[in-house]
Amino acid sequence: MTWKIIFNPFEKYDEKNLLIIGILFFILNIFGCYYAGNVNDSIFHLSHLEDDQTIWDIVKINTLSSLLAIIVLFILAKILNNKTRIIDIINTVLISAIPLIIIMPISGMSFLKNATQSITASAGDPSQMETINLIIVSVFGLATLPFMIYSFVLYYNGFQTATNIKKWQQIVLFAVVSLILIIVSQTIL
Repeated sequence: MTWKIIFNPFEKYDEKNLLIIGILFFILNIFGCYYAGNVNDSIFHLSHLEDDQTIWDIVKINTLSSLLAIIVLFILAKILNNKTRIIDIINTVLISAIPLIIIMPISGMSFLKNATQSITASAGDPSQMETINLIIVSVFGLATLPFMIYSFVLYYNGFQTATNIKKWQQIVLFAVVSLILIIVSQTIL
């Protein structure tokens, strides 16, 4: 397996196989969110569940955020290249989420939740923060950074493969639309 395949599986593997893998990980993500007490309110963002939310709330919010991303990206893709297929956009959204799904169980561990809550409770006052909690959250943040970068790489490469965009203006438009999509999705969901 070469680096190109790792960073752009969309060129190598059949779209139906990618779709099956994407759907399986999407389902695993729902259970991972439930375990960790999170919900995907946009394609690259997790937020904490409210106490009264159920697994069906997770299914609804995760599905709506993915559908919103698919719809917006498909519209953009059709504007950039009329020959873009919907399955390629679906695969882009689903496959690019896999690296984030892998780290989900870690975010549900009690010691990390406790450290995060302790830092939040201190309201950012350094004199009230416990050093160990700051170290735990910092190490987790640094450990998840490669997964986040890999997720962005898959997201870009999937969209680029689906639309065949090459001009810098198209890439900037894709980045701006993606940023707006993330913000809007977090706001409405």
